[in-house]
Amino acid sequence: GDHEVVITPKHNEPVAMQSLETIVMTLKVFIDRIKYFNQDPEIAYVQVFHNHGRDAGASIVHPHHQIIATPLIPPHIHEEILGGYRYFNINNKCIYCDIIKEELELDERVVYETEHFVVISAYASRKPFETWILPKRHGARFEDMDEAQTKHLAAVLKTILGQLYIKLADQAVNFYIHSMPIIRQEHTMHEEGSYHWHLTIFPRLTIWAGFEYATGIPINPMSPEDTAKFLKA
Repeated sequence: GDHEVVITPKHNEPVAMQSLETIVMTLKVFIDRIKYFNQDPEIAYVQVFHNHGRDAGASIVHPHHQIIATPLIPPHIHEEILGGYRYFNINNKCIYCDIIKEELELDERVVYETEHFVVISAYASRKPFETWILPKRHGARFEDMDEAQTKHLAAVLKTILGQLYIKLADQAVNFYIHSMPIIRQEHTMHEEGSYHWHLTIFPRLTIWAGFEYATGIPINPMSPEDTAKFLKA
């Protein structure tokens, strides 16, 4: 495996406050590094993530992102892909595409929308303000984004992180990208039509206690409809 740190230029400038140009540049670095690792026969999956704030696991104040390439597909990613594939076999549709269609029709949990992306407060949120950024155009791989999508994603990410930064008073937050494993893995070849890459934003407003650790079931004190209204206001 491998581990890389992507360091942004200015000290003490969270992603929410960074320029659009800096965020675009950062996303392009993610794409370039994923493509680089895709050439390594020892790598099965590349995980991109960001920690902001001590409660989110950030041990260094200077803003940075992390890229970890692993020789195995993480269990959580495998479960997501398998669930999407089962749904596809039953309905002949991508579950994420259906989620986007339903959320836009209901308009109860939609936080933000652009030509290329939709942002929703996740229906079964594990924590308050768990937010998903989904590309409207089906795509299994983050690194396959074109120039227009990359610029739109940078603007969307800045907007949503900015809303959270201001309205939640600079709360600790994680965000991460879920994408298909490297194409060499034989089980990914027939699952790209059923999986949809996405970016998840995870503010750290609550902590797990006895019930959560005992059962693995999270307790969320806020409904996604309420968080969507709060962020849109």
